[in-house]
Amino acid sequence: MRLMILMLLVVSGICFASNVLIYNYDQVDLIYDAALGDSIDTGYWVEQTLLALGDTVDSGTVIPSDLSSYDAVFVMMGMYTC
Repeated sequence: MRLMILMLLVVSGICFASNVLIYNYDQVDLIYDAALGDSIDTGYWVEQTLLALGDTVDSGTVIPSDLSSYDAVFVMMGMYTC
């Protein structure tokens, strides 16, 4: 039970983060999104969701050496394609 409460606190902290970094490992890996009518990378919908929640989002292909200014870091590793 304690572990579950701890996990909920961590998840709620991430969900209410104000400054977030999205690291896109492979921006060449694109997928076609029919709803947008365009190709998107792996971090597109994560970024859009965080922006809609009012968070500040930085995204890029380089992880800064100092992550202390970020409340959460999302590492997008690409998509599995056959």
